[in-house]
Amino acid sequence: MSSTISAADVRDSPPPSSVAELLDGVAVLVTGGTGFLGGVLVEKLLRSCSGLARVYLLVRPRGGLDVHARVKQLLAKPLFAGHSRASLDRVKAVSGDVSLPGLGLTDGDRSTLVREVRVVFHAAATINFNAALATAVNINVLGTRRVLQLCQEMPTLRAMVYVSTAYCNCTLQDTVRERVYPSGHDPDNIIRIVSETEPELLKSMTPSLLGGHPNTYSFTKQLAENVLQAERGDVPVAIVRPSIVMGTWSSPIPGWVDNVKSGSFAFIAGAIKGVFRVALADSDKVADLVPADHVANLIIASAWGAAAAGTGAGCGRDIQVYHMTSGNSNPLLWREYVSLSIQKCREKPCTGMTWYPDAKVRRSYRRCVLVMYLFHLLPAVFVDLLARLAGQKPE
Repeated sequence: MSSTISAADVRDSPPPSSVAELLDGVAVLVTGGTGFLGGVLVEKLLRSCSGLARVYLLVRPRGGLDVHARVKQLLAKPLFAGHSRASLDRVKAVSGDVSLPGLGLTDGDRSTLVREVRVVFHAAATINFNAALATAVNINVLGTRRVLQLCQEMPTLRAMVYVSTAYCNCTLQDTVRERVYPSGHDPDNIIRIVSETEPELLKSMTPSLLGGHPNTYSFTKQLAENVLQAERGDVPVAIVRPSIVMGTWSSPIPGWVDNVKSGSFAFIAGAIKGVFRVALADSDKVADLVPADHVANLIIASAWGAAAAGTGAGCGRDIQVYHMTSGNSNPLLWREYVSLSIQKCREKPCTGMTWYPDAKVRRSYRRCVLVMYLFHLLPAVFVDLLARLAGQKPE
């Protein structure tokens, strides 16, 4: 077990020859493991890394459930149906929160993680594009710093993998290379501004602080990368930048999705139910979609890449950055994506449909609003009226 291996042993040992060797008999820590991508990552670790001793999940209580109940809820999903009880028993909940100082860990839990963990996968983040800047900074920037600080305490750590986004450098006009780009702001300066500014004033300042970023998500993800670049010390770090993560391609279940409440998931889910009829967007732009199982594969493989290369600042090597995108090699336009989704839904309709499935992507704001009123708002008002006349509560 990792607890019997010293820091000197790790420094002097040859780099692992494979992912299986890196993870054989050791423990890993996953943040964000109860989320969509995190769940796919945990399942892949259990299925493909049979020698893995333990998967610690950093989880916070939520929705009236404690951390153990939340992990039990995760492992009960169809995603894990093919696993034995012995395999699932390798997953252990650790109560913590990336938004809290010290990750909210107890001294005992922190000591256990420091002693046992060899690889850290940091996937926790707020993916709410409309999150207040203070919230996004605390979770995405300070949260990453807190995880890095924990990694720096681990004497036998072999790699830390940070799950970023392909859009963190969206302000660049040239081709985005696989390296860390400096932000227009010093992360510590942004942290200071956020902590010292009243919420209403900070809200009004946010557009100017973003400096061309479309939202606080991409902005704080770039800042987090800068924190890793500047503060990683001897920690071997890899950064994975996926574009828009969609359902699984094949493993362990084709098309697995467990969250349809945000982004393109929400629009397509609403469209196939007959609820959403139109979206405001440029239908000729590329929908840069990547399957979640492919992203999980890259996240795990990048841990081996960081461990094999040694990317700590003390080694004189740069952070290894990996993009997972489809737009250049296999472009799919938004109108094609929507059309294919509607076509498949008509071939195999889902339950609970309110209307014949159809959806369009409109570039014109006026046309979009007109279609929304005619085929979305007015029918919804009419259905609600019928429900009231029937003595039922409108949905």
